[in-house]
Amino acid sequence: MLILKGHIAFVFFLFVNLFQSQEQQNSYKKLSSIFNKYVENDERAMVYVNLYIQKAKEESDLKRLIVGYEEAIYYSSLIERKLKYSDSTIITALKAEDKDQISRSYLGKGIIYYYNVRNFKKALAEYIRAYQYSKGSEDEYLKNKIIYHLGIVKCYLGYNSEAAGHFVETASYFETNMKSDGLHENTRLNYESGYFNSIYRLSKCYHNLKLYVKEDSLIKIGLDKIDGSDKLSTEFAYFQKGRGIQLIRQQRPDEALLHFKIAEDILMHKQDVASLATVNFYLGKLYWNAGKRKESLVHLNKVDAMFNKYKMITPEIRSSYEYLINDTKEHGNKDKRLYYTTQLLKADSIIITDFPPLSSKMKYEYDTERLMAEKNDLMKIKHLGTIAFASTTTVGVFFLSLVLHRFKRKKRILTDKYNLILAKMNQLGKNSLSAYDVKICNDGNTKYIDPHFSVEDQKESMDEDGNAKELYNTELVEKVLNKLKIFEQKELYLNKNLKLPDVAILVGTNRTTLSYILNEHMNIGYPEYIKGLRINYITKLILEDKKYLQYKIESLAEICGMASRQVFRVHFQEINGMTPKDFVKKRFAELDRL
Repeated sequence: MLILKGHIAFVFFLFVNLFQSQEQQNSYKKLSSIFNKYVENDERAMVYVNLYIQKAKEESDLKRLIVGYEEAIYYSSLIERKLKYSDSTIITALKAEDKDQISRSYLGKGIIYYYNVRNFKKALAEYIRAYQYSKGSEDEYLKNKIIYHLGIVKCYLGYNSEAAGHFVETASYFETNMKSDGLHENTRLNYESGYFNSIYRLSKCYHNLKLYVKEDSLIKIGLDKIDGSDKLSTEFAYFQKGRGIQLIRQQRPDEALLHFKIAEDILMHKQDVASLATVNFYLGKLYWNAGKRKESLVHLNKVDAMFNKYKMITPEIRSSYEYLINDTKEHGNKDKRLYYTTQLLKADSIIITDFPPLSSKMKYEYDTERLMAEKNDLMKIKHLGTIAFASTTTVGVFFLSLVLHRFKRKKRILTDKYNLILAKMNQLGKNSLSAYDVKICNDGNTKYIDPHFSVEDQKESMDEDGNAKELYNTELVEKVLNKLKIFEQKELYLNKNLKLPDVAILVGTNRTTLSYILNEHMNIGYPEYIKGLRINYITKLILEDKKYLQYKIESLAEICGMASRQVFRVHFQEINGMTPKDFVKKRFAELDRL
């Protein structure tokens, strides 16, 4: 009997332990599920993160305590708190004697120093510690992550060839692994993020090395493969920024501006200070060259504000102060000129310290000797109180007239573009929103080669005399074109994330044939075809039903199948020649007159 009671007590003890363990597991899981709903830097999540940390401390669970500190870094909005929690992560990892976790913790602190504090020396020191602890580790993901961040620092310090080698290595690793079968969604996303960040940084190295063909190909890969969704929105912003810089080099400033604006919207939300400062510099430069001085100064002064707050400057954006100094010279504002001159001297001091290989090679409009001379002159003038004001009534009237003229001109241009949209929508058929001409050769013997074939395939498609063999006959072309009409009539193009292979299946063909027919018979590539249908659809909807004038840009983008408001805005302006906001304003104005 005593033995039986002992067995019962033992079973009961096991049951209680199992129940308590399950309860603890569910408690951690429940807290995680709550704070995971919040976005990065959202302090509201910290209530639940602190509960998670407290629970791990009470249970002396070092692994979960580290997880809690890492979540605290993610959700804290203040840099000081991020650094505090990163120190706690390192201390706890050292207690746990887990080399991989120690390495990850030092890497995390280095990332904060690099991205948030912009202290490259401290970041590099943390990365080196992380690398030392990773030696002998079997965690290849961790090793490649460290190599990637070492590459970033080397790139910023001007060692582009070495950095490029790091990024080629990490891009290869992440690309191979992101294609593996059976991956958890978050794991795949980590690999994808690693891949896209690697090729973006590699494109920056190629840009600095003036290998523009290689740079351009990587920017294209990024923009083609990322749809702008929230999951990879930061990476999407990086490639938009890269595309903007590329377009400036190609002397296409208006297009560049659109890409920088997309990047700005995303990076502001993500609080990516370094990238945002670069975007603001290029926006300021573009507006300056376009004669829009007011808009230019807004963005250039944002660079100055970030420099004051984060002491962050790079050789790339240093010229912001040269533009600002030139503006103060033109307007005779000696106080501001003295301020910007002092700021530029501070910036040069940081650049000389942080970027020694670059600073010795770069030539500036304002070098240190000249800046010091100008600063001394300005200090003397200010001390003597001889500040001159150059504004007169004539100049004021002139600028007022100029502003009014520009306003009227812009209004006239928008009206013309709006009328063109009305005319275009009237010309489009009732059941078709495709504005592209179709050409079909009816001789039955026309022979084509698909422009998307490789060189080897092209050779195989030639006869002995070098003429193209017949690949697509008229009957096949007409069949696909008729199915495309049905595709348009059923408005299947409104489905999100619709890619070329998806449409090919819907019209009963393959991607190669469809691509050929779109290019050769409709004079249009697939991306232009789809976005044209979507933009024409939403334009027609806004014109026919005034309730859509009240919709937000995000809602209009959702209705026509666009991935995001940024993508929608760019495509709308590209197709219609004016922004959605301006179009809605013109439509409201027209309806008010009726």
